[in-house]
Amino acid sequence: SNRRATACSPPVQPGPGRASARMSEPRRLWAPPECWSPREVRLPPEEAHHAARVLRLRDGDEVTVIDGLGRIASCELVRGFEDDPRTAILHSVSHPRPRPEIVVYQAAAKGTKVDSVAGRLGALGAAELAVFTSERAVVSWDARKASRLGTRWAAVARAAAMATGAPLAWPELVARIEAEPHSVLLWEEAGLPLRDVISGERIALVVGPEGGIAAAEAAALQGAGAVSASLGPRILRTEEAAVAAVVGLLWHFGAIG
Repeated sequence: SNRRATACSPPVQPGPGRASARMSEPRRLWAPPECWSPREVRLPPEEAHHAARVLRLRDGDEVTVIDGLGRIASCELVRGFEDDPRTAILHSVSHPRPRPEIVVYQAAAKGTKVDSVAGRLGALGAAELAVFTSERAVVSWDARKASRLGTRWAAVARAAAMATGAPLAWPELVARIEAEPHSVLLWEEAGLPLRDVISGERIALVVGPEGGIAAAEAAALQGAGAVSASLGPRILRTEEAAVAAVVGLLWHFGAIG
C-alpha cells in the first residue's frame, strides 16, 4: 500500500524493542538549499538511504537537518519516509558562517588523519575542505581508493555542514588556487607570519604533506597566486597545521576569543 503522507502527519510511536531517536541527541542530516520549503525538507536520495539503512531512522524520529550554508532545522521524519524521504520542519534557525569564508586545501595524509581534519574544521566553521596529492605525500591512492575516500570524507564533512570531495591531482590543485581570490601557502620556509598576509571575504589555506611542500611545488603555487606564510617556529603535524591556522584566523577576525 501507499504509505506517503503530508508533512504534518502525526509521529509514529516506537514499537517494542525499538528505542526512539528522541531519547538521545538527534541525528544530523544534510539537504541542499533547493530541497527546502517553508514547512518541509526533501532529503537527497543518498542522504535518505544513509538515514534509513545506516542510521536506522524511522517514521516519527526527530533529526537535525542542515543546508551547509548556516541554516539548521529541528525536523521530524514524516510517515512513509523510506518511500518519500521528507522531513517536517518543527523549528528552523539560521547561523550564517563566520566571515571570512575559510577554505582548506589539505595534502594527503595516511590513516584517518584527513577524517580528523575534516571533523575539526567543520566544527570550527570552515566552509570547504579539499584534499590533494603532492610529491612528498607519504600516501598515494588509485582512482578506486580515491573515490571511496572522497565518499567517506564527504560523510564526515556533511555532518559538520562543510563541503568536500574526491582528492585533487596536483594540476587540479594549481587550477583551483588560480581561481581563488586570496590563497595562502602555509610553508615553513616563508618569511612572513600568517597574520600579515590575510585579507578578503574568502581565504584559502594550503597545507602541505607530512614530508613538506617541495620547493618546485611552492613555486608553482606562488605562480598561481598563493602568498607564502608561516605559522611560527613550532613544528606542527600536517593534521594539526590546518586546525591551528583556522583557529588563528577566527581569533584574528573576532569570531572566537
